[in-house]
Amino acid sequence: MKHSRNRYQHGSIRRVPRANGFAWEFRFYCSDESGERKLKTQTFDALKYPTETSVRKAIEPQLGALNSDTLSGKISATMKTIIDRYYAEEFPSLRHSTQSTNRSLIDLHIRPKFGDVRPSDVSAILVKNWLDKCEFGAAQKARARNILSRLLDLAMLWEYIPVQRNPMQLVKVKGSTKRQKKLVVLTPDQFKTYVQSLPEPYNLMVLVSGCFGFRVSETLALKWVDFDFGEDTVQVRRVFTHSRIQELPKTDASADPLPIHPKLMAVLKQWRKKQDQNESWVFPSPRTGGPYSDSTILTDYLKPAAAKLGIKGLGWHTFRHCYRSWLSASGVKDAHAKDLMRHSDIKTTMNVYGKTVSKEMRDGNARVVKQLL
Repeated sequence: MKHSRNRYQHGSIRRVPRANGFAWEFRFYCSDESGERKLKTQTFDALKYPTETSVRKAIEPQLGALNSDTLSGKISATMKTIIDRYYAEEFPSLRHSTQSTNRSLIDLHIRPKFGDVRPSDVSAILVKNWLDKCEFGAAQKARARNILSRLLDLAMLWEYIPVQRNPMQLVKVKGSTKRQKKLVVLTPDQFKTYVQSLPEPYNLMVLVSGCFGFRVSETLALKWVDFDFGEDTVQVRRVFTHSRIQELPKTDASADPLPIHPKLMAVLKQWRKKQDQNESWVFPSPRTGGPYSDSTILTDYLKPAAAKLGIKGLGWHTFRHCYRSWLSASGVKDAHAKDLMRHSDIKTTMNVYGKTVSKEMRDGNARVVKQLL
């Protein structure tokens, strides 16, 4: 039997016996493709959810989705409803680093301030006044504004509020688009001196970052399987960020093969001989066996070495900025520099199977590496 209208449902929760105790069973209705409502059940482990209240908290996002088409659900919806549904439906597709940053802002700041506010009442002036009082920096304020903007977009998509201009477009954050720190770019001679001042293997990490323009998350996540010693190429297949390894999609522009100069290849092969041949990581931490902590290396080695040489403001991303500057100074064309930096917005039809390393890319990279080695 088809129902002409949907009713707001809270679902029912009951204890069901198990061999080693009990579990919680959540019973709810949902409509199939024909519109017929059917009773469904979902089981929750009592060890993870010891009380009915803990189960209720776990199913809040699901209830929001189940009642999204009901009039009562839309009228009573608050930003908490949108946030819960955002966590359930959109959050899993985000990168781990983005999840960590967004969840921190949402749970510590956005939910406490706007959780009980209806989406239609989240005005530009309300958000502006709140951001003006927040003590965190411009970059965090801009991210908070962007998260609120996305939540309101989703509220319109899910028809909790009418489709209209997003009020967050009116909220401007001062200083969010202006570089706060002075850009540090080393000359090739400064870079060579700096690398020589570092102990192994940190000097090799910096050398690899400078010769490829890698982000630190890419350098630390390198494995020997990423190198093709026959073709003299390397591929970035994963990143190490927020203490987690994340594999990159095969269609990601960062996964395109990059050329390796013979001099750098010789250095890497020499480093490989010093390692246990069963080791898969290029830079394994002796403490964990996995990648190093970038912040620890920066604090304990990179910054002290820079200070001794009178270099101020150096960070891991300095070497990526340097690489881009060295490419330009060497006369490498912008199109080839973008490929080497992996900045180009490549269409799906061009990058599904990756790209081959062109002669121009290899020549451009060689101009830089010859100055560094």
